[in-house]
Amino acid sequence: MDLKRRDSTEGTPEDAGNVPEKKPEDKSPKALKKREISVFIYTTVLFVVALLLILITYFIQEHRNSALTDLTTQHGELTAQVLQNIEELQTRNEKLRDELDQKENELEAVQDELDAANSSIEAMLAEQATLEQANQAAALEKEALERDLQTQRNKTEALGLLAALLSTQKGEDVSGIIAQLETQKANLDAAYLNIYNAYIENMK
Repeated sequence: MDLKRRDSTEGTPEDAGNVPEKKPEDKSPKALKKREISVFIYTTVLFVVALLLILITYFIQEHRNSALTDLTTQHGELTAQVLQNIEELQTRNEKLRDELDQKENELEAVQDELDAANSSIEAMLAEQATLEQANQAAALEKEALERDLQTQRNKTEALGLLAALLSTQKGEDVSGIIAQLETQKANLDAAYLNIYNAYIENMK
């Protein structure tokens, strides 16, 4: 019960005296004029700020438009230059392709000539090998003929000596003929060699 009484006594008239009183609005002509001037200045400042913002926005937009125009112009110039470069590259590529085709044709012609030359060289080498073989065979045949000729000469010489020996008269000196026949008797055939040996036996 005491607590309730104490709480009820908290809002005393002393506390009520501390609440600030509202001042009555000043509605004098000076205050009104001053307020109008403040409102006019505030409105003017807002208008100027808005105008500045509009001008700034306008200049930014113009700058963007100018930059966009420059970029569009540069892009167009670059595009035209790129297209021109592409055309030049295509023309040069076609020219190089034509030159390459021409060089390939020339290379094929040279290769054909080279193949023909190689074939001719191979034929000449084969003919040369054949000629060399023929020359070797002819040389061997020549050597054989020379040996046969020399053999025939030796036989003829030996027969001549034998004939000279047999045609001599008794009492003639035949020692020189016999000495020659001794060196040549290998070239005598068997029948002539027997005649020579029989002549020597008769001399003894």
